[in-house]
Amino acid sequence: MNYDKKMPIKYVSKENFSDLGVVIQIPQEGEMKPLLESSFFKHYGPLGFIEGKEDVEFGITTFKKRELIAEKLEQHAQTQELLYAIDGDFIMPVAPIKYVNQEAYPDEKKLRIIRVPQGVGVIFKQGYWHWAPFPVKQTSSVLVGFKKGTAEKDIIIRELKEIILMVEEEK
Repeated sequence: MNYDKKMPIKYVSKENFSDLGVVIQIPQEGEMKPLLESSFFKHYGPLGFIEGKEDVEFGITTFKKRELIAEKLEQHAQTQELLYAIDGDFIMPVAPIKYVNQEAYPDEKKLRIIRVPQGVGVIFKQGYWHWAPFPVKQTSSVLVGFKKGTAEKDIIIRELKEIILMVEEEK
């Protein structure tokens, strides 16, 4: 497929994702004290929140490997969203919101490509833009969480002005 520009893929971190939301992962030794602890477990939390007055639903989506081309982004205007890499890394384009005449669009100048490793998740701020995860291996499952009914009632899709080829960062 043809594309307009290449963008590097960067592993997600608390620092490079903080303007879009929260990264959820097992804390490194010394980073955070367990909230609860015994001889057979350590519970770390809270690591993040999905705020709201309505129920939050969770599901698992299995994605198939495909060409690393981004042509559009989606937004959930009424909820935050959790995407957690269960059994493999995934790559996805992400962007903050830009308003044009009081209408929400992805801020393409601030668009970036993140790689979320297996065992790590991200919680997007309400209304922030992304596209469906691109698994690194042949298939990969992602835990998805958002306000109940979002999949049926709250998906806005916008075409990108430039088609993007997502590439591994040169070292």
